[in-house]
Amino acid sequence: MTPEIRAMMVRGRSLAAGRGALIRSGFWSLALRLSGLVSGFLIGVLLARVLGPTEFGIYGLVTTMAGLGMTVVQLGTPQLAVRELSVRANRADWIGVGTIVRQFAFAVAIASAVIGLLSLVGALALKVSNTELNLVVQCAILTSLTAFTGLLAAELRGLGALLKGQSMDIAVRPLLTFLIVGALLLAGSQMDALLALTIQNAVTLGAVAISVLWLKQVLPVQPHGAEVASPIPWVRAALPLGAVDVLRVFDGSYGVVLVGWISSGADLGVFRVAVACAVLAAMPVTIFHILLAPTVSRLHKSPNKEELQKLLSWTAVAMTAIMLLVAVAAWFLGRPLIALVFGVAYANAWLPLFLLTLAQLIYALFGMGPILLAMCDGERDLIRIYAIAISAAVALAIPMTFRWGGAGAAAGPLVSASLIGWMSRRYARRELGVEITAIGALSS
Repeated sequence: MTPEIRAMMVRGRSLAAGRGALIRSGFWSLALRLSGLVSGFLIGVLLARVLGPTEFGIYGLVTTMAGLGMTVVQLGTPQLAVRELSVRANRADWIGVGTIVRQFAFAVAIASAVIGLLSLVGALALKVSNTELNLVVQCAILTSLTAFTGLLAAELRGLGALLKGQSMDIAVRPLLTFLIVGALLLAGSQMDALLALTIQNAVTLGAVAISVLWLKQVLPVQPHGAEVASPIPWVRAALPLGAVDVLRVFDGSYGVVLVGWISSGADLGVFRVAVACAVLAAMPVTIFHILLAPTVSRLHKSPNKEELQKLLSWTAVAMTAIMLLVAVAAWFLGRPLIALVFGVAYANAWLPLFLLTLAQLIYALFGMGPILLAMCDGERDLIRIYAIAISAAVALAIPMTFRWGGAGAAAGPLVSASLIGWMSRRYARRELGVEITAIGALSS
């Protein structure tokens, strides 16, 4: 055997091993996400039954606001951390890695402090009750802690610790919360929204501490007096990524805010159940996006656009077929299933759930849609698309929420999903020369 052939065989084995590791990593990533999704859903079921619609609505509003605030205070750093740390770690630029970790932690800490301070000042200015002030404090703490959990998870992924970078943030945190809440209830404790939020914060604090320890284990120890790199300019690159994330999270949360502002506390609890069920119903779309986003990015860089077109077309066909079945099930089985799982008090959540599921069906019609833009250098166009679509949806959702409560708020995503899909399709056809809907499969 010649040295050339032997070298080719070694390279082939190396590539095969790399692909195998990538497949295993993708499988475990999906398993962790599904585990976290199921744990989060079970927490919702448990708290909905124990707290009742009004208290569960308060809990849902606070966690929704914390999720939105988390995305704001992260300033787009998680996505940039994955990209920058992976590159610098590959170059063994550990000084640069340490500089990025410190800069991002400082930026998120400052942003968290500012958001928390503004929240407290606003609550005091409005002269809220002590209970409401405690909820504001819990929301500010949860915002900061979840922001750091997400950032640390992204940094671990960027440094190659893929499972550690996802397990604590995605799976372990909701599972521990569920187990602790369940244990307290079995012990006879009285649960309310404030206690449930306190448990969330305690678990998230533990997740932050463990993630920090993991990050220190991944980073090599720098000798005392080692050179310190100058600050790295990152704001211009991170803010567009952060803006897309903020708009995406707001698209999924403004309905809860509107119902909490306009409608009754009980209606908010019912709507929050619909949102929790809709997240579970949208799982097929989420799975397609998670699994295929890296492939879309890779095919975009390749000269052969036919493979990209096939992937986009048949993905749209599969997503549409699956979500059509889910929407039909939501219409015919939504009410009895919600009453069975959450309780009769939440049975009216079926109509908002059906409307939210229809919005996911619209997203499915447009296949990879906005994910394609995010993976193919279209972040700035995606910001414009989300801003236009969500502004139109909120403008229409406000009067509909006044008239129909949660069902009116759930109609808003039908508008945003349609506009996001349509404008994403226009961009894909104009800039990339591909068809993102099932039409591409019919013409191939």
